[in-house]
Amino acid sequence: MKRGGFTLLEMIFVMGIIGILIAFAIPKFVRLGDNAKITADISTASSVQSALENCHGEWVINDDNFTCGSDLSRDDLNTSTGYPPSEKLGSDSNHPLDRILKNAHNLSWRRDTDDSNKFYGSTYENIPPKNPDVAGKPDGNDYWIYSEKNGTFSLKDVS
Repeated sequence: MKRGGFTLLEMIFVMGIIGILIAFAIPKFVRLGDNAKITADISTASSVQSALENCHGEWVINDDNFTCGSDLSRDDLNTSTGYPPSEKLGSDSNHPLDRILKNAHNLSWRRDTDDSNKFYGSTYENIPPKNPDVAGKPDGNDYWIYSEKNGTFSLKDVS
């Protein structure tokens, strides 16, 4: 007469299969957090670029005073290009984008202490450099650079 249940050999076999599946799944889940941080940085940079274009558009069509971003006025913009100088994007190094973005106080972006046109995303300390580096995706070696001349806020890939 056969009893119900599993033999020890069957249990070991099933646990071995589960272990192999876990070994393949864990690395995928570990990178999910890094990918989410990368996507958040790209999204924030896109918002900064849109805000810069909005300020430039206001400058082009308005001769009198106007406000763009949270409190940038015509007087804050470069008189020849219509884009704000990098030091006007934010009030200090803790919130370097608070004048161009409405919710910048929720970000942890920072400005380079030596070059005010370099900005580091909130997750750069946590994202290790990729090997190989993926163009257009920020990692621990990269930073965002702002050009007041043409209003671009773009990723500088550093290998």
